[in-house]
Amino acid sequence: MRTLLRFLFSAVGLLVASYFVRGIHHGAFIDLVAVAVILGALNATLGMLLRFVAFVPLACSLGCLGLFINGLVFWAASWVATGLGLDFRVSGFWAGFFGALVSSICATVLETVLIGKEDKGRPEGPRRIKIIN
Repeated sequence: MRTLLRFLFSAVGLLVASYFVRGIHHGAFIDLVAVAVILGALNATLGMLLRFVAFVPLACSLGCLGLFINGLVFWAASWVATGLGLDFRVSGFWAGFFGALVSSICATVLETVLIGKEDKGRPEGPRRIKIIN
């Protein structure tokens, strides 16, 4: 359920980004949900590959290069979505850069406010048994 909500929040983030960033155009909301799935798949594959290849420059720039990688992946998602017949277009790299920035901030705020952060590595702790006399 959490993953579906994340895709919906990402689609809302894409909607907000298309409203604020010039050069991003979208169609129906269902297209934005499909683009959110494409964006997640590209971040998991192409984004990780680019971060692995650019590890040293990424570390030297203290992570600022990651913003450019996110912009490239956002732009690539537009290209893939257009190839699949979805109505989502990003006109250039800078539109992708700022679109990725706005949509990720919006999706993160929505996730934090509406469903909270997920505790991944935190152990539950010892269970205590009460003995009633």
